[in-house]
Amino acid sequence: DVHMRARVLLLLLAVAHCHQLTPSVRPFGRVAPVRVRLSPLAIASDAESTAFEARREAAVASGLDEDATSLGSVVRREGELVVLEPPVGCEPADGSLVAFADGGVGAVLFCRVGLAFATQLSGPAAVLGEAASRGAGNLTLPLPAPDEAWAGEMSVRSLLATAGRGGGGGAVFEERVPQARRVPIGKPLHTGVTAVDALAPIGRGQSMLLLAPETLPSASGSAALASRMLSGAAQFAPEVKRVVVTTAEGAEAAQRSEWGDGSRLLVAESDAELVVAAQAACSMAQRAGGDALVVVDDLAPLLRLWRAAVRVGEELGRVVRPEEEGSMLRGFYSCLTERAHRRLGGESVTLLLLQPSPSVRASGAAASDAFALGDFEAAGFSQRALGRLRALEAKGIALTPPVLEKLGIPAPGSGHPRADGGRAAGAHVEELTSLVDGHIELSEPLAAAGRSPPIDPTQSLTRIGVGSTKLRPTASSAAMRAVTRALRLELASAADPVACEPAQRIRADACISVLQQPDTTPVSLGEQVALLSAATDGLLDEAVHTRDAAATDQLLRDLLAAVSAAAPELLPKVSRSGELTEAQAAELRGHTREFLAREEGQTG
Repeated sequence: DVHMRARVLLLLLAVAHCHQLTPSVRPFGRVAPVRVRLSPLAIASDAESTAFEARREAAVASGLDEDATSLGSVVRREGELVVLEPPVGCEPADGSLVAFADGGVGAVLFCRVGLAFATQLSGPAAVLGEAASRGAGNLTLPLPAPDEAWAGEMSVRSLLATAGRGGGGGAVFEERVPQARRVPIGKPLHTGVTAVDALAPIGRGQSMLLLAPETLPSASGSAALASRMLSGAAQFAPEVKRVVVTTAEGAEAAQRSEWGDGSRLLVAESDAELVVAAQAACSMAQRAGGDALVVVDDLAPLLRLWRAAVRVGEELGRVVRPEEEGSMLRGFYSCLTERAHRRLGGESVTLLLLQPSPSVRASGAAASDAFALGDFEAAGFSQRALGRLRALEAKGIALTPPVLEKLGIPAPGSGHPRADGGRAAGAHVEELTSLVDGHIELSEPLAAAGRSPPIDPTQSLTRIGVGSTKLRPTASSAAMRAVTRALRLELASAADPVACEPAQRIRADACISVLQQPDTTPVSLGEQVALLSAATDGLLDEAVHTRDAAATDQLLRDLLAAVSAAAPELLPKVSRSGELTEAQAAELRGHTREFLAREEGQTG
């Protein structure tokens, strides 16, 4: 078939012009998605394939090839984005400078379906039909030198005012560190938040996604948890340099925080600026040497830009299949997530990325004090969910928001992927989660129940070391691993109210009490190990079971004080070494039993 042969030939030609075809392998052995610049070959119809062939022939006839400087012309303005249609197969790399015919300067943020999406940096506003060409090199900003004081606030808008005009400085969109220069992650970054360090530890050089619905109270949200993690890093790992990408409002909060002093803040005022700021922060951290932590406090701007690019592509006839869309979205996000790494010399860049997640609660007109079964049927809920709801309705139990949250069933009208939002509503979260080395999810029901922080143990984990048999990369210390081997199992056993035995519920409550941390003061590794050891060994079962939350909190404080008084060097030594020997574990259990025996005698 002539059309089929033509399409095969076009596929080979397009592959020849694709960028970055070599897979990047993460340090713990997981193959990262390959970022491929998709050409209009994603269009399915023969007519559109023929049109694509005609465009390529026209480009060749004009003498343009992959080294050509032409970027075509401006075909659309979409908010901050200036959309260019470069010659086929000649899509520019991210960060490429753009010279507009009327004297303006821009920079390419990303490419999609043969279109380049740029932001304008200076000069007259680009207009439709205006010609564009490649500028001199890639985007550079006057970033601080590695030996300069590691602190202060920087406006991305002010930095961009000098971009592309001899401002000097460092490249923003750096190439990702090749696999040959990477080593397995093997050193933890202690955050001082017990639930994080125990359930989803962060290794130096890994990427961690922090997911939270925007409906959470501010004290329970992702920004509050990230601030606590930064405070812990500042206290327990002051050698780790901190770079935070945030908004003007976030910068004000940072200046009031415990970790603000000694951190660099990159302040973005628009979606496009945040894309530049996130890449600039990673480049700054990579150039600094040693270990660095980069926090991007909101990835929502990236999704808004991507959705704008999808709209433009569809309006211009660049239609793609859903599976191709997912692949391109992963490529878009991987430009950031793959900046996390640990290098041969021991230096590392750790990423903490904050991403809004779908809420399980209905909002606006869809909100209700109680729902009818028909609401769920009309919204297209799964038969499994409907079966559980019918059973409740048959027992006369009202389908109220609190009941639904206990069951883990989103409310109709919430737009949640497991409700009426459909899978597309959470596709970007799925793609991001598949790229990062771990994720932490904050839960609305747990926040409503008073958990602090409201980390969902069933949805939070780190993948560092999973499936490894030789290199044994790890994100946590040996001491932490020694006391958390059974933790996740204990919590999971109690999650099923039907099959859970009373003893399992009591043990899980003891573990939860140790993970509960309403006081935002970071907790040392030694103190975490002491409490987790007592909980997972079953020593706290009876004590926690007979006390309310306030009394339990005081009990745990008194326990730490008693252990420190009995053995002043025990917990600090565990914190310094990251190890817990058998002798130390036995000593710790002995002091814990003695304290609890005294407590029981006093209360009895």
